Amino acid sequence: MDFRRLEVFTKVYQQKSFSKACQALYLSQPTVSEHIRLLEEDLGLILFDRQGKEIVPTKAGEFLFQYANQLMSLRRDSLRAMEQFRDKGVGELLIGGSNIPGQYILPGLLGGFKKNFPGIRIRLWIGDTQHIQEKVLDGTIELGLIGALSEHRRISCQPLTTDELICISLPGPPGEKQKALDPDKLLSLPFILREKGSGTRMSFERALKKIHLDPKDLQVVAEMGSNEAIRQAVKVGLGISVISRRAVLEDLEQGRLREIKIRKFPLLRNFYLITLKQRTLSPLAQEFKEFMLGQKQDLI
Repeated sequence: MDFRRLEVFTKVYQQKSFSKACQALYLSQPTVSEHIRLLEEDLGLILFDRQGKEIVPTKAGEFLFQYANQLMSLRRDSLRAMEQFRDKGVGELLIGGSNIPGQYILPGLLGGFKKNFPGIRIRLWIGDTQHIQEKVLDGTIELGLIGALSEHRRISCQPLTTDELICISLPGPPGEKQKALDPDKLLSLPFILREKGSGTRMSFERALKKIHLDPKDLQVVAEMGSNEAIRQAVKVGLGISVISRRAVLEDLEQGRLREIKIRKFPLLRNFYLITLKQRTLSPLAQEFKEFMLGQKQDLI
């Protein structure tokens, strides 16, 4: 099956017109018609019904388009990969990070990587863990860095570094001696949660279940979709919350927030590097993956 004929076929299918396909491909109408004729001859099937100036894909044409479109996409990916293989100093790096690694870890790593490859272009998506996993699954990005273990069968998950979650509240009166809380006390305090799909929330709920506490028993006063919203909500006294230490380090140092110590309740989690199992990474993405793994010790 000739790629050029498939390219012509997909363009005719998308444009629903031979003449528009000719313009898009810079080919003459007889040339386009001949490509379609030869493809139909090779397959022994009619791909388009000609109805005067209009063309309508047949069922066979609709069926072929699904595969032809995938093949053309794969062809573009392979050509881009070969370009990068020939010269890793060019190309586009497609990567995503959930909120904490996306904001506090990946920018530094990408900055260091770009010094080695100044000619590359970087696209960084930031969202919650579930969003980044979906981006990897649909092929939008090649690599993701997320805050909770993925259990999806098509996702390969590799720990990169650790992160400490802490419980935060408004500061107490000056000179007040802070007492550590028993974990079950968390269930009686007004609590602000991250949204469903957040790695922080997944990790916190899993930690509660490990000590036989039910997350459903939390006195949830709000759910919020970002770490910044959590920080501001705690600062105005809406409730307490659990958040990465990285996100509130400056607030803790300057006394705008305080950490609530919790007895025998370590809130450590991993950040995981995720890729699609069936997808071969482009040379540039593979290079960045190796770069990140080489920086593991410096990320702790």
